[in-house]
Amino acid sequence: MCKKFISILLGGVILFPIASYAEDSYLKIGVGGSTYSGFPNQTPTAGYIAYGRTIAPNLSGEIGYIDFGTSGAKLSNPDDGSVSTFQFRTRSIYLAGISDVPITSSVSFQGKLGMVMHRSNENFNFKLDGFSFREDSTYRKTQALVGAGLKAQFSKEISGVVEYTYFGKAVDGMALSLLSAGLLYHF
Repeated sequence: MCKKFISILLGGVILFPIASYAEDSYLKIGVGGSTYSGFPNQTPTAGYIAYGRTIAPNLSGEIGYIDFGTSGAKLSNPDDGSVSTFQFRTRSIYLAGISDVPITSSVSFQGKLGMVMHRSNENFNFKLDGFSFREDSTYRKTQALVGAGLKAQFSKEISGVVEYTYFGKAVDGMALSLLSAGLLYHF
C-alpha cells in the first residue's frame, strides 16, 4: 500500500504541472451513493476523481477513477452457530465523452457516454464451530457507461455537477450505478 501511495504521489507531482498548463481543463472530485443490483437495500458511499479537457464547444473528454465502496451481507444461524459473510467491492477506471446542452447562462444539461474497466473483489467466509472456509475472487470486466446530469457554473473556476451514471455489469448478474454530486475546478 505504501508503494502505491508513493507512486501516486510522485505521479501527481509530475503530471499536475503538465495538466495545469492545458487550457479548458478541469479536475473533478465527487461522492455519492452507489447501487449494486444484487444488494438492493444497500447504497455504499462511492468516491471519484477525474480529469477532463474541452475538445470542442460543449464537448469534453474525461478520464477518471471510481471506488464504488463495499457491499455485502451477513447470515447467521443461531441453531448451529454458523456465520456466513459475503462482501463485494468494485473499483473502476473510465473514459467518457461529455456533452453540455445549455439551459441558462450558468446551468447546463450533461450527457455522458463512454467505456469503463471494472476490477471487482468478492470475499466469502463461512464459520461453523472450529471449521472455517474462505474464498476470494477477482473479476475484471469492460463495459459501456451512460449517464446524465445537471452542471451549474458558480464562478469562472468552480462549478458543481449532480449526475446519475449506469456502469453496466461488474460481474454477471450484478450491475452498478452511481448517483453523485461533485465539484469541478477549471484551469
